[in-house]
Amino acid sequence: MGCGCGSPCTCTTKEGFTVPDAGTLKCSLARKLIPVVDRIRDLYTQLGARPYRVWIIRTRFAGQRRGVGVEQVTHELELLPTPLVVDLRSLSEMVTPVGVNEQGIVQLQYISGRYTEEQLIGVGPEGSPVASNETVYYEIEFFRADGGPSERRRFRLDSAPQYNSTQFQWLVTLGSTIENRARDRVPEG
Repeated sequence: MGCGCGSPCTCTTKEGFTVPDAGTLKCSLARKLIPVVDRIRDLYTQLGARPYRVWIIRTRFAGQRRGVGVEQVTHELELLPTPLVVDLRSLSEMVTPVGVNEQGIVQLQYISGRYTEEQLIGVGPEGSPVASNETVYYEIEFFRADGGPSERRRFRLDSAPQYNSTQFQWLVTLGSTIENRARDRVPEG
């Protein structure tokens, strides 16, 4: 019997039950259906029901720690198909001595199962962890109806990403931050 990947079964069993491991999960039907589910989810974007884009941004400061020196973007990962942004009602504007800032949390749902937890927490494309002079955050850009330049809102990851294999999705909770990037995409933080 095969494990779903077309090769002879190499599954480990215990007491007649399959013991999950990376190889078994890689060949599973749930993993094979992710591209199909992603195409269906993309229909929401095609219909205009998700009028925004979502990125994971990694930046590096010129100094030895965060906040020291000039900050430069080193990597941008756009989440596709576009995930669902949930509960913007929890964002509120707070008046501070330096201006008005948004505060609150949002959720991203239906993030494709093709991403890994490492990607969603900001581990670099070559597998490097976030260094002491680097930052990782999410940005959401909501498009303006008039087509003018729009602002990217910056969010931090508030909890570990959760994976739901029966819904082929990751779910993340994000908290708003004070420093959004300028409209020319230069970091301001």
